[in-house]
Amino acid sequence: MHKSKIYILSDKKGIGKTTSLQKWVKINPQLKGFLTPIVNGKRMFQIIETNNYLPMETESKELAIGRYLFNKKSFETVTQMALKLSSGNSNQTIIIDEIGPLEINKNQGFHYLVLKLTEIATNNPKLLFVVRESCLQDFITKYKLKNFEVINLKDFNHKFLANN
Repeated sequence: MHKSKIYILSDKKGIGKTTSLQKWVKINPQLKGFLTPIVNGKRMFQIIETNNYLPMETESKELAIGRYLFNKKSFETVTQMALKLSSGNSNQTIIIDEIGPLEINKNQGFHYLVLKLTEIATNNPKLLFVVRESCLQDFITKYKLKNFEVINLKDFNHKFLANN
């Protein structure tokens, strides 16, 4: 990854973006941030540094979009963790998996985190956002991104996993 660069991993829903990222994380200890794997049928936040899991979904309607109900406390915890990372080592890459309609359409979820991270991206660290293909153009426009590269899953696997 180049210095001061934002990567956007964008592709169709449910084709293995998080699974590929989990493989990449295993072979690259400098990667930080969080992933959103499905564990026992529920989407979770997987904190990369600790490998701890927090529930992403909930039964309450505190943070909702469509048929999805999200755990607001987990979003807040993950946001604080990612913001803390952003003031650290410029050689690290922070992964944010994933940004979607909650942020883009409702200014909720990781909206504030994306604003803060893209604001400081010119200094450090490097960022990799996972954005669903159907949300990509809205994401780029909403957050006024510059100096970024969009990569699909096939190219990501070739570029970051093929040599390991």
